[in-house]
Amino acid sequence: MSSIKFWLISHRRHLLVLLLYGIIAIALMGPMASSSVIFSTGETGPHLGYLIQAKMALEEGQFPLRIAPIENNGWRYAAFQFYSQIPYTLGALIYKFITPENPYTAYKIMLWCSLTIGGFFIYNLSLWLTRRQIPGILAGVSYMSAPYFLNTIHARGAFPESIAQGILPIVIYYVIRCYNSSKPRYILLSSLAWFALATTHIITFVYGSLFIGLWGFLLIIKTSFLGQIDRQSYKLSLVIKTLHFPVLRSKLIRISCSYILSWLLGLYFLIPVVFESTTLSMRVQLNTINPYVTNWMSPLANLLSPTALSPLPTPTGDSPTYGLNPAVGWIFLAAWGVVFYYYYFRQKLPPRLQVTRPYILGLLWIFILVLFITWSPIDFWSFLPKTFWVTQFTFRFLTHIMWTGALLTGYAVVILFRQKLESKHLIIGILIIILASSPWLPNPRGTLTVDEVLKSPLFRYSGALDYLNRSPLKALYGNAQMPLLPNSWIPGGDAWDAFNTRPLLIIPENDNNWQTWPLWQPGENPILVLEGRVFQDRLAGPTILSVLSNGKLIAEISLNQPQISWSIPFKDAKTDEKSFNIQFIYKGITQNGQRPRVEVDNLYFQGISPTNTVIPLKFTKDKCDLYGMETLCKISVNETAQVVQLPVLYYPNMQRVEVNGKKVPYFATNYHDYNVVGIRLKPDTYEIKVIFIGLAWANWISFVAWITLITISAFRLYQSKLKLKQIL
Repeated sequence: MSSIKFWLISHRRHLLVLLLYGIIAIALMGPMASSSVIFSTGETGPHLGYLIQAKMALEEGQFPLRIAPIENNGWRYAAFQFYSQIPYTLGALIYKFITPENPYTAYKIMLWCSLTIGGFFIYNLSLWLTRRQIPGILAGVSYMSAPYFLNTIHARGAFPESIAQGILPIVIYYVIRCYNSSKPRYILLSSLAWFALATTHIITFVYGSLFIGLWGFLLIIKTSFLGQIDRQSYKLSLVIKTLHFPVLRSKLIRISCSYILSWLLGLYFLIPVVFESTTLSMRVQLNTINPYVTNWMSPLANLLSPTALSPLPTPTGDSPTYGLNPAVGWIFLAAWGVVFYYYYFRQKLPPRLQVTRPYILGLLWIFILVLFITWSPIDFWSFLPKTFWVTQFTFRFLTHIMWTGALLTGYAVVILFRQKLESKHLIIGILIIILASSPWLPNPRGTLTVDEVLKSPLFRYSGALDYLNRSPLKALYGNAQMPLLPNSWIPGGDAWDAFNTRPLLIIPENDNNWQTWPLWQPGENPILVLEGRVFQDRLAGPTILSVLSNGKLIAEISLNQPQISWSIPFKDAKTDEKSFNIQFIYKGITQNGQRPRVEVDNLYFQGISPTNTVIPLKFTKDKCDLYGMETLCKISVNETAQVVQLPVLYYPNMQRVEVNGKKVPYFATNYHDYNVVGIRLKPDTYEIKVIFIGLAWANWISFVAWITLITISAFRLYQSKLKLKQIL
């Protein structure tokens, strides 16, 4: 007890600051005050659904989380393998053990922690940089109440990104401490912080790495190099301070070790994200949408506005996404202006800032660089590798305005008030900062209730499609329901409609949109079967549906009938060497130029060889059951169809498929626009087991890294206790 009392007394100031931040965080979460009705204009509802599914995953025995248990028909959708493991895991644990009656309370606790911890670590870093507590406290408050932080939590409902904004200050703090201290604990803590950020929000991790790295580079240039000007060419050259090189080298080794260790800890998550995601729907979207086209959401005038404004006029005056008004905030703009003026136009900064003066350079210029990228007045994105398009929206860079601006706020307070800071300045400062940010706290809107989410805790829309595997099929499979979307489809509302209502892709004449399918094998006699319901209210006269293969007409049928049942021979169709393109084209008169709508019941090929003919999902799904994390099936195979199509979504290299206890290879087969697991078997009855395991080799490396980290930490803790006993 005496040691706990001693710790509480020695840390009482920090604990009081933490308490202050906790109270402010509650106030900043005002729009989410209701415990039964959700602020649901953004994505809060879907993310809450995922938190509920994360609890289900834990109860299945998943750890770490990989599968969203009921998303996409319960076919083992690997959402958590690719997206935000830490927030959903922690949220699920809170929901399971602390708030079992209300998942929304667990959701809000996570956001409250993010606000509080984010502000607290900005405070700690600002305190270290300025050597003054009041500026540090104000820096933390400015970070918590940053306009974009409030936008992310409330207007966007971007749960993982909001949590990442709370973790990022932890990363920055421990990176700086690791750089400046030889104590091994900072290497370990820095690596844990990086790991948490990487497994929370990959976009924040990628760009956080870049901007923190840039800050470090400018710091090294400022502290470890001397500028020399050639009098003939007037070019600046950099000469390393030889006396500093051994020190610099050891600092860089520590930083590198912590970053590498974080990758090893998270390799089970990061390697699939980096390599296996190349065939996911999300990657297709990222490679298609240039962030430059989203800059209309962050015009310069709005970024510099002192109040929350819609980026474009609307009938109600609200933003297209209610409450989403990206802005820098005048607190940060004023702080940047003060520090910039004193740094470049005054000879001396206050004495307390001389030691950490080199850090200011990077903060000033990263702030301006990020502001320019957020504004994006020119399309420099087209010249960058598409990997950088992962940001999707340029306003996401405001996260890096937040931490640079908050640290500059601490510097600005010291510069302006020097030794005159008192408690009254702290109180007034907090009031000014909170009032300046209050326009970004939107009035709550929404009708979605927690009970409704509990009844159907699904992400839906893009979240249910982003992590579907889109590997090209290697064969044309008989009895397999054919895709209905074009090959280039991206996640969104139209795609979601296609997955749920299954409309046939019908295009006007001269439209070059088509679907590409693998060519059938020699000796096969493919016949395409199309059955579905025709919406007559879209037709205004005689309308014909034509089927083309590689631009050549194969067959036609009238759409002026409520149901169609059509068999189309393809044996003599025009094809390429290894594939063929199909188009469904209409000719005729429709209402208001609308395309005809045919909702598909069946679209599959007959006449394919037994080795490429599937026992379709509609038969096998009733033969399968889920036991914990395993899908177990008992299926009989006959001579007419020797490919078993399982009710499990396909992910290459990350699933283990066993038949009668033996591991077997598996491949992708099509069930409309889903890729599901297929296995080829000879006629017999089989017991089949499928489990998602991730990349086994990456799992083992991460396991060894965690064991090593825990062992080192335990050993260091034991040594510390031993030394303490010797002293006592």
